[in-house]
Amino acid sequence: MLLTVAPVWKEAPFIRLLIPLMTGIIFQWYYPVWVATLIIAGLTCCIFFFLFSFSKGYFLFRHKWLLGILLMSMFFFAGTLIVHFKNITNQHKWFGSVYHNKAVIIAVLNEPLVEKNKSYKSVAAVIAVDNGKKITKTEGNIILYFKKDPLAVSGLQYGSAIVLNKPLQPITNSGNPGAFDYKRYCLFQDITHQVFLSENDYTIAEGNFQPVYKQWLQNSKSRLLQILKKYITGEREAGVAEALLIGYRDDLDRDLVQSYSNTGVIHVIAISGMHLAMIYGLLIIILKPFSKSRKTRLLRGIIILSVLWLFTLLSGAGPSILRSAVMFSFIVIGESLSKQVSIYHTLSASAFFLLCYNPFFVWDVGFQLSYTAVLSIVIFSGPVSNWFYFKNKWAENVWKLMAVTISAQILTTPLSIYHFHQVPNLFLLSNLVIVPLSGIVLYAEILLCIISFIKPVAELTGKLIAILIQWMNGFINWVDDIPFSVSNNISMSIIQACLLYAFIIFVSLWLMHKRNAMVKYAVAVLLIFSCRISLKNIYQQQKHTLIVYNTPGYSATDCISGKRYYFTGDDTCRKEGFFRNFHLNPSRILYNVKQADALPGLWSSPPFIFFKNKTIVLLDSTVKISPVPGAIHVDIVIVSQNIKYPVSLISQAFRGNQYVFDGSNSTWKIRQWKNECDSLHLRRHSVQDDGAFVLDF
Repeated sequence: MLLTVAPVWKEAPFIRLLIPLMTGIIFQWYYPVWVATLIIAGLTCCIFFFLFSFSKGYFLFRHKWLLGILLMSMFFFAGTLIVHFKNITNQHKWFGSVYHNKAVIIAVLNEPLVEKNKSYKSVAAVIAVDNGKKITKTEGNIILYFKKDPLAVSGLQYGSAIVLNKPLQPITNSGNPGAFDYKRYCLFQDITHQVFLSENDYTIAEGNFQPVYKQWLQNSKSRLLQILKKYITGEREAGVAEALLIGYRDDLDRDLVQSYSNTGVIHVIAISGMHLAMIYGLLIIILKPFSKSRKTRLLRGIIILSVLWLFTLLSGAGPSILRSAVMFSFIVIGESLSKQVSIYHTLSASAFFLLCYNPFFVWDVGFQLSYTAVLSIVIFSGPVSNWFYFKNKWAENVWKLMAVTISAQILTTPLSIYHFHQVPNLFLLSNLVIVPLSGIVLYAEILLCIISFIKPVAELTGKLIAILIQWMNGFINWVDDIPFSVSNNISMSIIQACLLYAFIIFVSLWLMHKRNAMVKYAVAVLLIFSCRISLKNIYQQQKHTLIVYNTPGYSATDCISGKRYYFTGDDTCRKEGFFRNFHLNPSRILYNVKQADALPGLWSSPPFIFFKNKTIVLLDSTVKISPVPGAIHVDIVIVSQNIKYPVSLISQAFRGNQYVFDGSNSTWKIRQWKNECDSLHLRRHSVQDDGAFVLDF
């Protein structure tokens, strides 16, 4: 077990390499060091390691610990170098190093067009840049948004090459407090720029420029999607079927996804190791006759690996399913060679190789949850299942499933709270029903794809799948509607998450290994955890904050006092839904505040808001401004809705310490106002360019 450190350290030697590798990856990302320094340091460690390895006698015996330090240092510097060279902006072929606004871009579509509300979206690889002097072969990806004109984009498909001459825009974050780091998310996929294209901004080249094997994979995926759409009726049902089989999420209903998340079964519609485990189990049953001799075991292993990796590639090869594919590969190879492989060794080795392949998996939520879930099941499922014993076989199997579900939650809960700010309280009930049901649906979908050429049978199978998915969705919505089914809006820092993990480890050592000394450590950690929360609450009660959000096309402002906030802005931002959840809720979770209709020390008299000792004026299209003899002195002037007045006139009426242009204004208008502010020597802040305006006082 993990909690008995010494045996695991010997049982899974890759842990010794994985820890320094991960440390190096994280260190280099947050504290980047010049690459030449890293190479010299890494080579120095290698030289001394081999020198000490070949030394003999007393010196090696007395200083054997040096070999361990040097080995770990080697992999630490290996991690730093891997993350440096994986970063597309550090590569000499990155298109950004030769691109300028007047350059011509040649890009190849990496995925089919996806329909959005106001556009079509795709990701493309920049294969060449013509900067006017020469054409340079390049690497790196961009996001393309095409004007919503079905006729104009009819010639665009996966692998199409386009030539465009419209200036690219760097991808930026919203700058809202607590917001998702979209810029980093894109960078980890080699995406650094984006552009919106009309019909006249690009031309389409003839032919398909993707490799043949990628075309085959994409065509196979498209064919599977066609089969599912054809035979499974209902948009919501087809969307779930597509996500469950091949991880295609573009047709999923957002409200339904939220319900799956609230009930703790989001892994069902996010391709994960669970799906691969189901397919692996099915293959083991089908190919059981091939397990008798060494040759047939090898053949069985080849078939299983081929199917598992084909499924992995068709589903997009996300970190979670890659983890599962690599682990099952080790297991299958071990079984084919009649060798037992430690689960800890398999886990650590798969993580090691995946991080060497892509160090940015360290920050991927799917990667983190996948490994912690498996590790948690391995450690705790045995002890948890021993809590109860049932003579009835069915009751025993149900309890084993419940034990696995409970075990998985032990180590994933801190991560879930940190990333998603919620805990599904009824996860046990949801998983008990949905996991077996989703397994039946998955097998039925595989059957549907195999027999799709037999139309009557395929139609019947599709109807049965649709009914099963309707039951799944209905059950999930029912559980989600139960009061207190989810505890949400929980704010947790990385330090608090680490303290929670420390508490779990100490309590586990106490309960599972009878180490009574661990009780005092667990209590100490719990006290530190509680003190941090108490101090944070005390500090929060004394704090006042004004936030003008970066909400594209809308006005949104929060006045925060203690644990409450007062909102003023457009009605769209008040409504429950994706827009509010994405742009506003992360900040409110970060500040741990709840909405109030009124705050002490705040009163409004449009267009003025008086908040504690601050005077704020909100200027929108309803406010009329005319020259006055003396300007009214205010602290903040918030300008909205593209008001027709120049800054010179605004400043004559309202002399502000700060002029803030919110997200409801057009880019060209903000640019004009910024130039005026600069010429008048006025302090200004554009939420589009500078992120949310945050004032603490």
